[in-house]
Amino acid sequence: MRAIVIGAGMGGLMTALTLRQSKVFSAIEVYEQTRQPSTAGAGLNIPPNGARICRWLGVDLDGGNPKGPDGAVDGGRAAILTSTRQFNTDGSVTERPFDHVTAAGDGAGFHHMHRLDLLMCLYKRVLEFGTDSGAPCPISVHMDSRLTRLEQSQGGVTAAFANGHTATGDILVGADGINSATLSLAWPNPRPKRWTEVTCFRGLIPRDTVAALRKPDGRPLDHNPIHSFSMDRHKTERSGATTYWVRGGELLNVWIARYEPDSTAFEQEEGDWFPISREEITRDVGAAFAELPNCDDLVALAGAMVGPTKWGLYDRDALDTWVQGRICLLGDAAHPMLPTFGQGAAQAFEDAAALGCAFALHRRDVSTALLHYERVRHYRASRFQLGSKFAFDHLRPKGTEAQKALLEGLDERVTPAFSHDKRGGENDAWIYAFDARNIGPALPARKWGPWDYREASKEDHAKATQSLWQPEVPAGGTRRVTRAEVARHNTRDDCWIIVSGKIYDISAWAPHHPGGAGIARIYAGKDATAEFGDYHSAQAVAHMAHFCIGELVETSEGAEPSA
Repeated sequence: MRAIVIGAGMGGLMTALTLRQSKVFSAIEVYEQTRQPSTAGAGLNIPPNGARICRWLGVDLDGGNPKGPDGAVDGGRAAILTSTRQFNTDGSVTERPFDHVTAAGDGAGFHHMHRLDLLMCLYKRVLEFGTDSGAPCPISVHMDSRLTRLEQSQGGVTAAFANGHTATGDILVGADGINSATLSLAWPNPRPKRWTEVTCFRGLIPRDTVAALRKPDGRPLDHNPIHSFSMDRHKTERSGATTYWVRGGELLNVWIARYEPDSTAFEQEEGDWFPISREEITRDVGAAFAELPNCDDLVALAGAMVGPTKWGLYDRDALDTWVQGRICLLGDAAHPMLPTFGQGAAQAFEDAAALGCAFALHRRDVSTALLHYERVRHYRASRFQLGSKFAFDHLRPKGTEAQKALLEGLDERVTPAFSHDKRGGENDAWIYAFDARNIGPALPARKWGPWDYREASKEDHAKATQSLWQPEVPAGGTRRVTRAEVARHNTRDDCWIIVSGKIYDISAWAPHHPGGAGIARIYAGKDATAEFGDYHSAQAVAHMAHFCIGELVETSEGAEPSA
């Protein structure tokens, strides 16, 4: 069999390597629209769940010369940081070590990298299997090849490109990012890309420049990153800044985001980023972080970036499916996510690993392999996709009416199942110890998530609710309960909520909730009308009747009603 991969970015090159690893394909053709290997942005993180896949495929994240030139086909030149530091509004600093071992015990570790370094170390590995290598299943990379047309038949899929070239294969993988041409050509009425009203500044600062940094008034920085090999975070309600070392500590990556709903720069499809002057960036950063005690530090860092750029952050609501016949989506083409979890590249790598393993299992059975890939990846990646948008405070307003309006506009219904600051609680194993190669020996059942209960998915979520867990004996539903009593049932194992004036005991239901137990339990002891009631289908609301224990009664000063 032959495979076509659209996009020679991080996800596309990793896909080429994993499909080759499956030992099913005779050749893999990768098509990239740019004229030469390049990548946008500055730094990124490859956490353990992505790094163990790189290790499996022989991708060197840490080797190479950290003082070498940009664009060198070399090892990844990662920086292995010691900790994260949070700079709080009261001037205090909290610190948490990176767990490079994780629950998997394999020392996969966190690797903070220049995006171009990651791309080039992937190219290095791919080129080792080029057509001149003599290796079985060669990988060919074709530059300046912009996808313009797709056609499928019972026996294969054909791609046509703007340069006149065509390619035919048994499968085609769209790994071509948030602006995916594969998605546009093969998916009917795909959900549109959407600007989040968040803009960010990105750039890199050489180590020597960082060491010499001074505040605008000439004083040394209060917390110069040169003194700590850490990832540093600064946050207000509407802005956030993150800095960390890349290229073995030779470059400092700076990322600064701010809520900017009045900006007109990203309302047209003219591109996602553009260069910005140092005068503009220092002015905007000074205004965004004026309330922080270390504002002058951030202004100095912003002004020192080499070639800073301004970006609009975009996302897209979860797609219903990533597979159309012999075509599948992967990475940002399937589940574009905001950078708040540092999982964008890792989730693309997980996709690629699962896809390769699905073909290793099902061999020439293309439809079953692609379905298996989607079944094991859609829920997990979409969970990160949904969670990443709500890690921005402005996308998580505290007023329930505002939240209701916001979620309706986003076409998604619930906040994520875990806190960003604590990475899902103190146990990060479900994120970092995860091994995407373990796809199971048989095709799994579909795992339903909250994004599957939208109006656009009525038939699907009707089927889902038919199989929802039910108690052997439904709750009676006849009690009269006060808010004060509900508030006392606010623990993991004793969990009551209020929805539209009715009281539900969801203690036993929470572990079976399609969106995860955490989503249900974060409303324990509270009124969850806006968050639950208005965003569930009629079938899901009817299912809740099994857990209804009574009606809410309002009493003065929280007094219990008389019998």
